[in-house]
Amino acid sequence: MPNVGKIRIGDGPDDVVVIFDAGAQPLHVDVVTELASEGGIVRISFAAITQDGDGQRKAEVVARLRMSQDVAWGLCRTLKALVAG
Repeated sequence: MPNVGKIRIGDGPDDVVVIFDAGAQPLHVDVVTELASEGGIVRISFAAITQDGDGQRKAEVVARLRMSQDVAWGLCRTLKALVAG
């Protein structure tokens, strides 16, 4: 698994984390199926809409994210800047 860089997650000398990338495939998502916050943890689930041979459409969950509220707020700010800019 290749090392692709480092990221700082705090101010201390031990707050540098090495990033590894196993080459996970990008996911296509159409809908958010879960959005909740409980006990300082934010949960978000995404689904892709598919259709079987009989024409029945279904939303299949393809990713579930669990993160602290601090990480969720960081994601929110980053997405807002990406959309605005």
